[in-house]
Amino acid sequence: MIRKLQAFPSVKGVAFAVGVFVATVLVLADEKVAFAQQHAANFGNQGQLAITAENLFGLTIERVGYDLPNNSQRSQTTTNIGLFHSTTSFRGPWVGAHYFVIPSLSVGATLGFVSGSSSTTTTNGAVTTTTDGAPVFRFVVIPKVGYALMFTNVLGFWFRAGPGLHTTSTGDPNPNDMNDQSSSTTFWFLSLDALFVVAPTPNFGFYVGPQGNFSFAGSQSSKSNATTVSYDANFRSFSIDAGLYGAFDL
Repeated sequence: MIRKLQAFPSVKGVAFAVGVFVATVLVLADEKVAFAQQHAANFGNQGQLAITAENLFGLTIERVGYDLPNNSQRSQTTTNIGLFHSTTSFRGPWVGAHYFVIPSLSVGATLGFVSGSSSTTTTNGAVTTTTDGAPVFRFVVIPKVGYALMFTNVLGFWFRAGPGLHTTSTGDPNPNDMNDQSSSTTFWFLSLDALFVVAPTPNFGFYVGPQGNFSFAGSQSSKSNATTVSYDANFRSFSIDAGLYGAFDL
């Protein structure tokens, strides 16, 4: 028996985060080379735009809980560590854009999504069977206000906080059969992070630090044929993550 998994949704999340970050940095760097040569672009300057590639490496502990019917509860805790770790249900590589409206004070947002499907092929003698998996779409957006506390031109902290929205939709793996199945999960949460920033050059650096996400509202609904069941859900995660940024004075 040979089984083949033919889709890797986490790869799309990684490609999105790193690709958008690299493309944006290259475009802005080309447009601002002359300006950067004349003015030192210290992190947190007024009028500066920071483009971030987030959650590229780290440790994450994540808990998801559900208040099921009949007064029952279910929870799941997941721990992951590694490069581009997106095997947890509600986190993965993200990108962000943050503008410093006044010295040290940033306003912006972090964005991430994963979209994918899968299929499993089983071979038993001369018989080959392919079964489609359920398509999945995940989306997260977190508006954030931040404050950069730089001790030197190279070292400092960047504190950020804001409300976030996360949605996950799972489609019907077999839309042509008579059994209509799908589910969706939505979380509203508060995101907090305290990032230690290292800026070896005026326009580029990296950071590492703790990040926490805590839901204050959430729900999950599951549909099977004509029956839909909905119940409350909650989510929280704690992580220590590393990321990159490119900063440009506009």
